[in-house]
Amino acid sequence: MSSSNDSNEILRLQSIAKFLDGYGIMIFIIIGTIGNLVNTLVFLRNKTLRQMSNCIFLIMFFTSNLTSLWTSRFPRSMLTITGIDPLVGNIVYCKIRWLFGRWSFYMSYIYICLSCIDRFLNTSRHERYRRLMTFKRAAIVTITISLMYFIIFIPDGIYYSGNGCTASNSDRALYAQFLNYFNLVMCSCIPMVILGIFSILTWYNLYSARNVQHSRLHRQVNLMMIVEFSVIFVGATPNFVFNIYTQITQSMVKSNLRVAQEGVWRNVCVLFSFLLYAGTFYIYIIMSSTFRRNVKNLICFTKSNQLHSQTVPLQSRRTDF
Repeated sequence: MSSSNDSNEILRLQSIAKFLDGYGIMIFIIIGTIGNLVNTLVFLRNKTLRQMSNCIFLIMFFTSNLTSLWTSRFPRSMLTITGIDPLVGNIVYCKIRWLFGRWSFYMSYIYICLSCIDRFLNTSRHERYRRLMTFKRAAIVTITISLMYFIIFIPDGIYYSGNGCTASNSDRALYAQFLNYFNLVMCSCIPMVILGIFSILTWYNLYSARNVQHSRLHRQVNLMMIVEFSVIFVGATPNFVFNIYTQITQSMVKSNLRVAQEGVWRNVCVLFSFLLYAGTFYIYIIMSSTFRRNVKNLICFTKSNQLHSQTVPLQSRRTDF
C-alpha cells in the first residue's frame, strides 16, 4: 500500500515538475520577450537614457535576456510540452543554442552586476567616482568581458553536433565538471555578493548624498535600478541555495520520491530566477511614472520629452512614482 502511494505521489510530482518546466517557462518567455523588447526600444529612443553610462549595460542586459530566452529556454520548454526537440535535425540552431544560449545566460548576470556597480558610482557623493564610469569605458568593459565569456563557452559549440545535437559525455567530462563549479561561482555566488553589497551601498548613497547633479529621470532610473537589483537578488536566492544543495548531495543515494520532490523544487527555483530575464520591464512600469510615459509615447509613436540635468539634493527623496 505504501509503495502504491509513493508511486502515485511520484507521478503527481513529476506532472507538476513537467508543467512548470514546460508551460510555466513558456509564459515567462512570452512576457519576458515583450518586456525586454519594450525596454530596449525605450532606452534607445530616449536621448537622456541613451547618454547614461549604464545604458550600454542595460541594452546588453535586455539583449542577453532575449537571446537566453529563445536559444536555451524555448527549446527546453517546447521539448517538455510537445515532446519535439527543435534542436534535432537543425545544426545551426544547435550551435546557436549551445554557444550563444549559454553565453547569454551568464552575461545577463554579468551585465546586471555591472549596472549595479555603475549605479553605486553614479550616486556617490565623490565627484571622481561619478566620473569614473563614462560611456566609452562602459563600452570597453562590455566588449572585453563579452569576448572573454564567449571564448570560455566555445567548447560546447564544438562538442554539441550531429543530427541529434548531442555531445559525448566522455569527451566533455572535464569541461562539464569545470562548468558545474563555474556556474556555482559565476552565476550564483559572485552575482549574489555583488548585488547585495552594491545595492546596499547605492541605497546609502541615495539617502546621504548632497547637491549631486541629476535630472528627475536620472533619479527615477537610480531608484528603478535599486529596486530591480533587490528583486533580482531575492529571486536568485532560491536557485543559489538549491545549487549549493545539489553540489553537497550529488554523491548521495536518493529514493525516487526524493528525486521527484527535488525536481519540483528545482523548477520552482528556476521560475523564481526568471525575474532576472522577464521581470525588469514590469518593475520599471510599477516604479516610474516617467518610464510609463515613455512607454505610452512609444506605443503611440509620439516624441518623448527630454529631461535635462539640474542640481537637486538627493535627500529630498521627492520622486514621481
